[in-house]
Amino acid sequence: MIDTWDDISAEIDSCVQNERTAREVKKHLADHTWCGLLVALIRWIEQIDQAVQFLSDRGKQFVKGFVAEHLSGLSKKLAEVVVDIVVDRVWSALARLVEAHFPLLGKDTLRVLRMLALFTCPSVEQHPEVYKYTAKPLMGDALRLVSDGIKAQATALFTAWWQRRSPETLA
Repeated sequence: MIDTWDDISAEIDSCVQNERTAREVKKHLADHTWCGLLVALIRWIEQIDQAVQFLSDRGKQFVKGFVAEHLSGLSKKLAEVVVDIVVDRVWSALARLVEAHFPLLGKDTLRVLRMLALFTCPSVEQHPEVYKYTAKPLMGDALRLVSDGIKAQATALFTAWWQRRSPETLA
């Protein structure tokens, strides 16, 4: 945003041609415009992600149907299991490839935009969209990270404890 501000400011100055009005417009921009812009981008990317997920699910089902047709020599149940294994692995690799080439659609982009919106908002308590689309999802991410960290630490702790006390001594 800093890199674009000089251009934006100059264009506002040239359009308004009144220094006082230009200053008021710029001041008005500081009041929730940037965080609102970022929330709009977040919501747009979320909608794109939903559409991509829908198309991905449909595509995956189409591919599974096509592959299943070529496994006619197997029982239906076994063919379904094999198709699920093959298509799920291939689809997962394809999804990583798409995310690598179109990072705008990734979770990292949303997380960064959420952080930017949260930190640029002059008063989150007066901007419910910022809370709903940035703070809440970020708190959910933090909870998952903390939970995963706690699980890993507890597993390591109890595994070490269990190894020090062999199961035979507990019997």
